[in-house]
Amino acid sequence: MSKQKKETYSNSCITPIYQNAAYFFENTEQVIKYHQDEVRLGRYGRYDNPNWLEFESKIAALDNYEDALIFSSGMNAIVTTVFSFIEPNDILLYTGKCYRNIRKFFNLVLPKFGVKTIPIDQMIRDDFHKKIENQYQSNVKIVFVEMPSNPHLYLVDLATLKSQIGTDTLLIVDSTLSTPYNIQPQRFGADLTIHSCSKYIGGHGDILAGSVAGSRELIEQIRSYRNIMGGIADPHCAFLLNRSLDTLEIRMRHFNEAGMKIAKYLEDHPRVKKVFYTGLESHPHSYLAKKYLMGHGGLVSFELDADREVTSKFVDALRVPFMGTNFGSNNAMVEQCSVFTYYHLSPTEKQEIGITDSLIRLSIGYEDSDLVIKDIDQALKTIDQR
Repeated sequence: MSKQKKETYSNSCITPIYQNAAYFFENTEQVIKYHQDEVRLGRYGRYDNPNWLEFESKIAALDNYEDALIFSSGMNAIVTTVFSFIEPNDILLYTGKCYRNIRKFFNLVLPKFGVKTIPIDQMIRDDFHKKIENQYQSNVKIVFVEMPSNPHLYLVDLATLKSQIGTDTLLIVDSTLSTPYNIQPQRFGADLTIHSCSKYIGGHGDILAGSVAGSRELIEQIRSYRNIMGGIADPHCAFLLNRSLDTLEIRMRHFNEAGMKIAKYLEDHPRVKKVFYTGLESHPHSYLAKKYLMGHGGLVSFELDADREVTSKFVDALRVPFMGTNFGSNNAMVEQCSVFTYYHLSPTEKQEIGITDSLIRLSIGYEDSDLVIKDIDQALKTIDQR
């Protein structure tokens, strides 16, 4: 990342933590200049913080936008952003196969405010764009895309989608699984790009945060809602995020290389029925990956040729990854999707979003890929034992 602006913070190479709730002004003239945006000063801890500003300027540059905002979590970034623009009687279209709490927000919360939400299955490209065309009306305010999707890594033809909906409808892309290292949605027409910074951008499994980047005009509108709703990150969290951005390129390079190696190993194993990884030709959206992605990340989902009980036995036999629901951190994490994140869904709901009893989501950590492969191999051998 670029050097610090010494006059803004201090002559310290690392910006100190501004654990602060209030800021003082020298005189009333300075207050007026603050209101007129002639000086960049703090006012109150819910509106401003130097640690935020540093992170926001960096993530805006990485996402290729004019400005950005930090939030307390990825979900808070999504909720605040959507509420900044949506109104009663508006329609929101979204990719149907996406993170479960995004679906809950769209399906359970927004309708209470008079908003109609419509999921569009992104599995088959031509069907997706045909459904977008059929559902599109003048009051479609937002089209929300999770790309790649969690956990199947499905993609969307963003450029074609933006040409369909035009400039009057906001295209919002959650690219948490890729980070700016692997895709910049802005280059393909996204008006706003969102990240759960708790994942790859944070990268160490020790923070919860989110971000949204976009044009200055859009970000200012979202900022006013963040000021009201209060979904801010604390200064120490922003400090840790600035630390993490310094190593993002190195970490993503490792995830891309390790992810591809492990995905290829799994694809060649006779006990593995299917692998979901955009770097493989077998992924249903590999052709879109070649167009949009510069790398494929460290999350590999796969189905065993096994039932629920045998799949659980395999997951329990793994020694390297923690069993848990996070991804993109220093520790490898694994979950059997049907008994972890999606346990409370009905069989019909699981089927609709492609969650089978044998589906496993593996998030690679900083471990050597050969060590992870060796561990997977020994766990697969345990399910072959009679």
